[in-house]
Amino acid sequence: MNKQEAIEKLTNIANGTGWVTCTSACNIISQIDQPQTVVVPKFIADSIEYCKNKEGYGLLRAMDYCDEYNDTGEWLEHNQETFALAWLFGYEIEQEKLYTVELPNPNNIGTEVHILMMNGFKQVVIKKELGNDWKKKKGFQLTEEEIKKDFEWAWQFREEVD
Repeated sequence: MNKQEAIEKLTNIANGTGWVTCTSACNIISQIDQPQTVVVPKFIADSIEYCKNKEGYGLLRAMDYCDEYNDTGEWLEHNQETFALAWLFGYEIEQEKLYTVELPNPNNIGTEVHILMMNGFKQVVIKKELGNDWKKKKGFQLTEEEIKKDFEWAWQFREEVD
């Protein structure tokens, strides 16, 4: 139901008295359609924020701006309506896929493994661990960007986190 339909229903319920119970009003208001928040990739969210907050662009200029760049332009070509909805009503950022990376080592002893992890300084480093419990820990779950920044060669050993 849209706003106009809600107004008509409330008018009918009031029946010329000007009075509507709170319960009736709340029931009708809850039926008004809310635009669904769309989900967009982080690079699109960054572009929207840049265009709105840094440049003060309107929707058309923002779409034009995004169309100038390969990654955003390609996405925008197939998602114009989603972009417009995100611009107008807000959005959620798509959760990036996470990966673990176990580096093969023929000289490992027992359950010893060499893996990539994020240290306390937000750097991806190689660490030696025992067993498989490490796969569930957040520090060992990395995004594609984090892995490829310094360990592009290790990308081939990734496993997607469920």
